[in-house]
Amino acid sequence: MTSAAEPSNPTDEQLAFVEDFALVLERMGLVRMVGRAAGWLLVCDPPQQTFNQIAAALQASKGSISSALKTLTTMRWVDKTTRPGERRDYYAIRPGILPELTRQQSGMYENLTEMTARGLALFDDPHGEEAARVRDMHEFFVWMGKELPALIDRWYAERDGK
Repeated sequence: MTSAAEPSNPTDEQLAFVEDFALVLERMGLVRMVGRAAGWLLVCDPPQQTFNQIAAALQASKGSISSALKTLTTMRWVDKTTRPGERRDYYAIRPGILPELTRQQSGMYENLTEMTARGLALFDDPHGEEAARVRDMHEFFVWMGKELPALIDRWYAERDGK
């Protein structure tokens, strides 16, 4: 293990992971550099990195790193912290962030359920063939709104061995 003052240089395996992780997030609609920065913060040593350490590891421009870190902190995937007596900021992946964000985002299914219910009301027969497209979405959103919170609870219970 290296100290916080001496970050390790990325290995070829780490860089391959970072690139693959970035491509997966890019297919999900994020900018590739956002995925690279997140991927690096998942596997880097030490787990807290300065802006310059991230830029050096990824061999990327400061502008692209700045934009990626701003996106990741806004999305709450990454925490930005300081240390007493230092003027530098440190970035790290927030522990447990995905279940937390998923739980918060599960509320969006209530809005989607309400919206698709409005769409169903536009049809004379909401159970008819013409309404099938909206009905399929509506039924899925109702199901997700009900199941997602339970799924997150189950995740925590299984992870914590309860």
